Amino acid sequence: MNLHLHDTVGYQGIGFGVEGILDYDLGGRVLHLARLRGAGEVRYLEIAASDISGRLLLFSEIQALDITTPPPATIDHGGESFLLKLSGAATVVATGTTPGRESGACSLWRYRAAGDRFLQIESWPDRVRMLEGATVHRSMLEMRPTTLKDS
Repeated sequence: MNLHLHDTVGYQGIGFGVEGILDYDLGGRVLHLARLRGAGEVRYLEIAASDISGRLLLFSEIQALDITTPPPATIDHGGESFLLKLSGAATVVATGTTPGRESGACSLWRYRAAGDRFLQIESWPDRVRMLEGATVHRSMLEMRPTTLKDS
């Protein structure tokens, strides 16, 4: 799936515009997140290179949990136990509007809980940022590419 700046993603009756793209390179493994904004909400959609399962990860930013970095291997949050699945130092390339997440370096930890729920912790030079979300089936999202108008 390819998303570009200014494309629109429809989800649950809201048209979210793609404001920014974040590429996290964790030493060869690259995670691509699109920053989406619509109806006063901000979401982050993981743009999977191969979408074999038909599911995509959709995050919302949450207040930082009361933990230190590096975080433990297991985090209890929202009545669920999240287990560490991925971590490392990341080189980030930001394109478009991505407030608080600029090109540079951060440390990243991604956790998974039952029901395909995820927690992502990012340690940036200025603060720790956290995302929480779940996978949604691809059929629940409507991707609409931006159309360029002739001048």
